[in-house]
Amino acid sequence: MKKIIDLIRHPRRALFGFVHGNREAGMVTAEYAVGTVAIMGLGGILWKLLTSPEVRDAIWNVILWIIQAISGIGA
Repeated sequence: MKKIIDLIRHPRRALFGFVHGNREAGMVTAEYAVGTVAIMGLGGILWKLLTSPEVRDAIWNVILWIIQAISGIGA
C-alpha cells in the first residue's frame, strides 16, 4: 500500500525506485552461490536423516500412535 501511495504522491521517485530497485535489497551472485550450497548441504543431511531406517521407524511409530489414539483401535 505504501508503494501505491508513493507512486501517486511522487511518481518520478517511485518509478525510479521500481526500475532501479534498492541497491541493498536481495543477494549478489556470490551470496546466491553460498546460499545454494548451504541449502543443498542441509537438504542432503535432512535426506539422509529421514531415509535412515531408525528415523523412518520412529516416524512410522508416531503415525501409528496418532491413528490409534484418534480411532481407539489397539488401545
